[in-house]
Amino acid sequence: MCYPTKDVIKHEAFDRFWGIIDQMELSVKAYSGQTIYAFNKLAELSFEKGKPHNASLVARIRAILTTLEYAENPQVNVTFTTYQIRILLKKSKMLTTEHMD
Repeated sequence: MCYPTKDVIKHEAFDRFWGIIDQMELSVKAYSGQTIYAFNKLAELSFEKGKPHNASLVARIRAILTTLEYAENPQVNVTFTTYQIRILLKKSKMLTTEHMD
């Protein structure tokens, strides 16, 4: 593996996030150290009321999707999947400042 996960510090919410990804049936086989790094950067964001579309959030979710290891010939619509993940993260309040306190 080019980007091993050993010795990479994971944000406390990463395992919950990975559970969401796993349930989405995206044909994902594994994640890498880059995935964890991208998630840690995503976790620095918080969802602000009145800002339903956050360009940084979308960019970071897309970055995560590009770092995942997929099964052969995955049928992943990155735009749609990014939108789904953004909604799921917002509904779960996983990355809100209230949840992280």
